[in-house]
Amino acid sequence: MTGANAISEARLRARNQLTLPDAVVRAAGLAEGERFLVEIAPDDPDTVRLHRIRTSYAGALAEVYGRASEALEDAREGWE
Repeated sequence: MTGANAISEARLRARNQLTLPDAVVRAAGLAEGERFLVEIAPDDPDTVRLHRIRTSYAGALAEVYGRASEALEDAREGWE
């Protein structure tokens, strides 16, 4: 996400199509073709959550291990 806050109204159209407002698309840094998981909790059916499905997880755990090259060197030292 880009960190901007956006609240906009959207309307469900024919064939169950939902168009996201431009302000929401810009604030979330979305692009055409992105996929989402739709979540509705049984105890709160009026709230619908969209979770973006990542196309790649490359670099997602960078903070966990630090630089990949350093982690690899550390692992190799243990082989000796």
